[in-house]
Amino acid sequence: MNTVFKILVICAVGLLFSCAGNTVKVDARECATMVGFPDGSTAYLNKNSVIKYVENFKSREVYQEGEVFYVVKKGEVPFVVTTETGEIRVLGTEFKVKSDPHNLEVDVEKGSVELRVNKLVQKIEKGQKALFNDLEETFKISKADFNHKKWVRKLDRELKKLEREINKGAKELEKEVKKIGDKLNLEFK
Repeated sequence: MNTVFKILVICAVGLLFSCAGNTVKVDARECATMVGFPDGSTAYLNKNSVIKYVENFKSREVYQEGEVFYVVKKGEVPFVVTTETGEIRVLGTEFKVKSDPHNLEVDVEKGSVELRVNKLVQKIEKGQKALFNDLEETFKISKADFNHKKWVRKLDRELKKLEREINKGAKELEKEVKKIGDKLNLEFK
């Protein structure tokens, strides 16, 4: 991909986010994380990944670096993921995007997506994988490998474990508060 196009994409994304309100940045440099968007869609960020989006999320646009698996709720407005290399558009589906400055890889788990890089447009269906390399300037279509499922499952397990720990702590805190309340009731009688 030529340098001028990359600069234009970065400037356009920067302008979009600077004019549209508060920008939310989620940086998963250290470990995988999950983000729930205001429209009900979800993003699972693998470690060393970053997303940015406007807080009110009315435009349903995300800027991404790294590797992210999206579960997109259907909506009237297309859900758009912009990377340094290109753009992915959907209305409601599940797909993984892995990007760096020279490559764009998309695996579609459910539904379909439309990839746009420079003037090239490619539709990818359920079970397919598309790889774009800026040196070859073409899409290679193959069977999806769904490698993202390993780290998404691990993240889900970690979140469930954290939820159990929080619930356990909340129950213990509730017991302590009840004890203090009972003690105060006795003192004021």
